[in-house]
Amino acid sequence: MEKALIIYGSSTGNTEKIAQVLAQELKTRFDVTLLDVTDAEPRDMTTNDVLLLGSSTWYDGQLQEDFQEFYDSMDEVDLKGKRVAVFGTGDSSWDEFCAAVDILEEKVLELNAEIMAPGFKWDGEVTEEALPDIRTWASKLH
Repeated sequence: MEKALIIYGSSTGNTEKIAQVLAQELKTRFDVTLLDVTDAEPRDMTTNDVLLLGSSTWYDGQLQEDFQEFYDSMDEVDLKGKRVAVFGTGDSSWDEFCAAVDILEEKVLELNAEIMAPGFKWDGEVTEEALPDIRTWASKLH
């Protein structure tokens, strides 16, 4: 069974909720590991087949605070042959809605990864109404 690693940075718990739902959805197809970005190292990405990276967007289009340090170290690894998808939360009242998703997609492409599906962006709090959309997106990840 292929290995999937989900790394997320979450300040308010919304991105963590998405990560948890994704882990549940993917466990039938992958051996899934779920890590808070504060417990992850960029080299962890190299030992998995599939990577999901999740970060909320803060202020004027910035990565979640804990994710920034991880992002700054990502250049240490080559993700050639890795399939990656990115998810995140944000507030659509800001011009840079869910910019963290775009920032992370650009970075993994620079590191030679393949994007499996367009990034998943959620506006605001993650409630029960988000679950069908999260599950639909998870179904596209192979």
